[in-house]
Amino acid sequence: MKWDVINIRGEKVREVELPESIYNVDMNEAVLHSVVKAYQANRRQGTHATKTRSLVSGGGKKPFRQKGTGNARQGSSRSPLMPGGATAHGPQPRDYRQHINRKQKKLALKVALSDKARHKKLILVDDFVMNKYSTKHVLSVLGAMGNLKNALLTDERRDDFLYKSARNLHRVGVMLPGEMNSEDILRYETLVISETALKALGQRLGEES
Repeated sequence: MKWDVINIRGEKVREVELPESIYNVDMNEAVLHSVVKAYQANRRQGTHATKTRSLVSGGGKKPFRQKGTGNARQGSSRSPLMPGGATAHGPQPRDYRQHINRKQKKLALKVALSDKARHKKLILVDDFVMNKYSTKHVLSVLGAMGNLKNALLTDERRDDFLYKSARNLHRVGVMLPGEMNSEDILRYETLVISETALKALGQRLGEES
């Protein structure tokens, strides 16, 4: 499939051939859902905890006599039924990690990339051309590409000019193609990718096959 390559001024410079095996994959909501859910679950610390009755201090003495008070009988002030007592069936530390195999991750990434291409939300740029830190430059590039307000920029760079120039822009992200996953792509409305990043992403997906 042919795709337009533009420069930072939004002008078309040439066309390239995008591999069908990466950018023309049918939508698979089940795979996307399972992979994104696993990414989110794996970020959970699982350190939440509430005190059981064995952990609440006090409670050695019966709080009031068995009969004659009109209250329900109680044997410990640590009971979940008592003020200041324990929590019944509360959360305890646990591991939320979910395992995803490599083929699922690869397929989910291809589905997310194909979805951007299918809805014309994939912008291919020849080069971001940055030799200094400049948020103004990034804003001008986003404006030339259609006044993008929610975009993920990806470029295979050795410097951090693009990252540091865009990190304080609201709803604009910058990632290396080797670090990008399906959840990152779905989080942003538009994916802006350079030709070097396109090549690196193709090599990454090819190497995993």
